[in-house]
Amino acid sequence: MTKQVAKVCMVPDLYARQDSNSFFLSGSDLAWNLLGSHNEGLLAASEVAKQLSYLRMKTNKKLFVDAQSGFGNPLNTYFTVKELEHYGADVVLVNDQRYPSNTKTPKESQFYSFAGRVKAAVDANSEADCEIWVKLDCFDSYGNDGLQKRLSTAAKLGATGALLNGVPNEVVKKLDLNLKLGLVNPQSLDCPSNVEYLFG
Repeated sequence: MTKQVAKVCMVPDLYARQDSNSFFLSGSDLAWNLLGSHNEGLLAASEVAKQLSYLRMKTNKKLFVDAQSGFGNPLNTYFTVKELEHYGADVVLVNDQRYPSNTKTPKESQFYSFAGRVKAAVDANSEADCEIWVKLDCFDSYGNDGLQKRLSTAAKLGATGALLNGVPNEVVKKLDLNLKLGLVNPQSLDCPSNVEYLFG
């Protein structure tokens, strides 16, 4: 059964969406609320962590948190994951974009840069209740083969899930991986059976 994950940003959002079992703190939405721009690349990791701490104090439900492109290189990613874990993230999402991230106009990171950040995130992950997922925003740049390569690599490096953004349903249906799958802003209500979470 597919679970709905509600996007939240401020504490009142938790009460407005209290029927949801899981929440997603999106970098793009947080940038809009704090800065009036959907460009999450304008945020610092500490701003995301601070907002996460407010949400964590008000709910014990599952919280997915956007760690974007790790706020820089693998070392930055390592310390970002440590900080987000400390403030109560249940799932930390590391994307496949160049730093700084921008979900509206994503720019694909080099493959080895992406892999390095995923490895750093997994190495930083020390809380038993926290998972590392990848968020794949650049499907239009690398297509089906690139998607499969990134998912396989993420699984080998120790990530446990993937959030797919802008991937057509017919492609999602054909994926055969040992990762939990989520879709952000799905293209239709005909959700593929291998998708465990819908974000939106």
